[in-house]
Amino acid sequence: MTKGKSDEHDRPVHPRHVAVAIVFSPTTQKILMITSRAHPHLWILPKGGIEQGETSGEAAVRESYEEAGTPLDLPPPEDDEKIVLLSLPSKKRSSLWHVHVILVDEQLVRKTPEWPESHQRRRAWFTPSSALGKIQEWYTDESAKIKVDPGIEVDENEDGETSAEKKEKRKEKDASGGEERRGKKDKKGGAMEDALRRFAEIKGLELTT
Repeated sequence: MTKGKSDEHDRPVHPRHVAVAIVFSPTTQKILMITSRAHPHLWILPKGGIEQGETSGEAAVRESYEEAGTPLDLPPPEDDEKIVLLSLPSKKRSSLWHVHVILVDEQLVRKTPEWPESHQRRRAWFTPSSALGKIQEWYTDESAKIKVDPGIEVDENEDGETSAEKKEKRKEKDASGGEERRGKKDKKGGAMEDALRRFAEIKGLELTT
């Protein structure tokens, strides 16, 4: 029996699993953030798709190393403080975020001046309240909501998508005039904000934002 298009659409679509890292220095009580590659004046948390054979904690350590230059040999965080967020409910494919807290001394990170994405991103340490404010700036800033050239790799393509999914997403953006992208950025920003607020609650940190 030949399956039609309706059968294709009826297939269950599993969520995309994404590791998000809240890199925290216990000595300075600050959070490490990185700049967006598409919008270098805006700050976000390290994140990316979980690769086959990885735990979400291992992926969080790897992404933090690649994007922010934290030590690659840090022990993977345990699941007892993991925050799981369904960040992007979607009719096509949602993203399940595994948010991990990575503890590392700020001075130790400063000893690594270069890392895999050091020529594409900047990094900086922020107080929890300032970090929350930076996330709010990221998803409300108008310059981050306009359509960008197809050749630019925007942040929403860093969630472990396949090449085919990225290509399909670009087509949808062109057809929708950027509205879908704005909505997804709002959802991602809201998810990051929620993750930071939950982290602050777990650690007993005060937020003024």
